[in-house]
Amino acid sequence: MSNLKQVGTVLDGASPLIFPFKVAKGEAIPLHEYVIVEVCKRKVLAEVVSIGAKNPLVGERIAELGINGLERFGYEVALAEVLGFMEDGKVLRPKYAPKPNTAVYLADSRTLQEFYKGDDSKLPIYLGSLLHRDDVSVPIHLQDLSFHLGIFAQTRGGKSYLAGAVIESILKNTNFPVVVIDIHGDYVMMDRTVEGDKKHSEFDVVVYYPPKTPRVSRVTANVKELKISPKQMGYDALLELIGGLGELQTIRLRNIIKELMNQGRPFGLKEIISRIRSILEDESGEAKDSKSLPSEEKKRLALILMRLEDLGEEVELPAEETPVREFLKPKTLSVICLRGLRSRIQDAYTGLIVDLILKNHMANYGDLKRAPPVFIFIEEAHRVAAAEGGRYAPKIISTAIREGAKFGVFLAMISQRPRNISPDIMANIGNYAVLRITNAQDQSMIESASESFSHRLVEDLPALNQGEAVLVGPYVPLPAIIKVSRRETVHYGVTPDLATLNSRISKMMDEKMSEKW
Repeated sequence: MSNLKQVGTVLDGASPLIFPFKVAKGEAIPLHEYVIVEVCKRKVLAEVVSIGAKNPLVGERIAELGINGLERFGYEVALAEVLGFMEDGKVLRPKYAPKPNTAVYLADSRTLQEFYKGDDSKLPIYLGSLLHRDDVSVPIHLQDLSFHLGIFAQTRGGKSYLAGAVIESILKNTNFPVVVIDIHGDYVMMDRTVEGDKKHSEFDVVVYYPPKTPRVSRVTANVKELKISPKQMGYDALLELIGGLGELQTIRLRNIIKELMNQGRPFGLKEIISRIRSILEDESGEAKDSKSLPSEEKKRLALILMRLEDLGEEVELPAEETPVREFLKPKTLSVICLRGLRSRIQDAYTGLIVDLILKNHMANYGDLKRAPPVFIFIEEAHRVAAAEGGRYAPKIISTAIREGAKFGVFLAMISQRPRNISPDIMANIGNYAVLRITNAQDQSMIESASESFSHRLVEDLPALNQGEAVLVGPYVPLPAIIKVSRRETVHYGVTPDLATLNSRISKMMDEKMSEKW
């Protein structure tokens, strides 16, 4: 290791897992830098996880005197966590501690890249570089997303930007389809490049809107209506959309839908409403079989009818259906845009899309045309996958995250409040990409749910800067803190620049005043 730069010396108290070292005079070692120490003739890599300054001559009383020249007796002590050594292409943990007074060297980028080397058989993609090493790329392996992915950060922490970077990399480097449940419209512009704001040809982007829902302006991607019929969605999803029906009302509505299904014809919300009206009225508008239909039953049907009509004002459920295979075209991003809809409708559509894809893959497993491996990204996971009993979407997502990987359905949950996600769902997330989080409850949830997210990494989360993320799980060779690379596609969910907008408004006001003059 003669070609490496010595930056310190191992102190007493080392173990096979962690060791302290005194930083050499004149050297500055930042937090999360990498060092190398020799243990039993092996080059062992370690990450600096703590830095402290000491000076044995400067106590509290001495400091008050303001004596000059004592600073030359000061030094820094760092604590390094052992990551392992390379052997036959694998990272192994040493069983011995480094000896006191052993030299500590700054890890060179070539050695670091060997530790963070992508495995081509597992389809590596690259999201960024090590925090202090722009020349060391960190891979994530798509094969290991079979353990699913959690992307977490506090509000405005960059989680959607990071999710977009993962989506962009998957689509650019593989032939797999990606589906994103887009609650806020953050992904609708991914057909455009940041540089030059022009359409690219790297992959296709299709934006789906449920009928009657508000559209995002200036979208240049292919736009289609998301048509899901009551026949296609089944009872639970429809009841979630309607919301608030009593037990007897639910039973009555289920019977009406079952009756329509048995007819073997397509039907939509209008047909359900028409059927209930036909029960209540005859062609002349007079009560039909009024003596045989109890008043309580009439009231019940009238309330169901009112709820269905209210639902029809918000969203249309046509008799036609969008085939599931539309979301599964190679190198295609399908954006299910639910922006502007009520929460319960967003929740229902989220569960519906996941359920339709999962059922399709279970029925057609092995058929690459009908059921290719697919990556589903779910925004606002703390809401649509919340720990609330009896709701439709959390039950569907829980099933998909437990059973989906074996059929080629890989999920990514995106949230600023992981503490509100169902523990059953969190327990099945094996990979984490976590940006800045300061909430102690969210930190605790991540630590308790993950087998590989150590308390030390959790403590680092509040200190992360914008664009820095901790990657932990089977999908990375080693845990890493990275700087996320700049995306090539447009991220629509950017906080408005108030200064710029204020200037534009001022200009508009000046122009208006000039016109008056």
